[in-house]
Amino acid sequence: MSQLVRVKISALGTYVPPRLLTNADLEKMVDTNDEWILQRTGIRERHLVGKGVATSDLAVEAAKKALAERGLEAKDIDAIVVGTVTPDMFFPSTACLVQHKLGAKGIWGFDLSGACSAFVYALQAGAQFVATGAHKRVLVVGADVMSSIIDYTDRATCILFGDGAGAVVL
Repeated sequence: MSQLVRVKISALGTYVPPRLLTNADLEKMVDTNDEWILQRTGIRERHLVGKGVATSDLAVEAAKKALAERGLEAKDIDAIVVGTVTPDMFFPSTACLVQHKLGAKGIWGFDLSGACSAFVYALQAGAQFVATGAHKRVLVVGADVMSSIIDYTDRATCILFGDGAGAVVL
């Protein structure tokens, strides 16, 4: 067996949409209050997408920041792994949509759906591609538009989630 390559996160990019949903906003929507939310979660506000904004749109913004931080272009990446529970659609994968929107021609990718742990799964998969020598650089993105699936009448869950993305270059 050959030696494994050491893997590191060499760049990080994040993106959240500008629209905010505050605890005060939630007080008007569901039986809750700021104190109750803060006590249980520590959350004061969450970011939400505007109409027509998809998970891939958030992912691309985070990916662009990660690539820029490392001084790379999309063509310098070998593969894209996206961890999400809210894909734009089931087919093609959100990773393929990110690849297209980044202009990363010829680069392959796939999605991993693992709810809260999706990014960790995607990170592990990407790390294995680098560690085994299969790829030199892998873009790993965790992105979700949770507002598209949240029930805003359920105070147990609607207080927890917002929309956003994070990307790393391995």
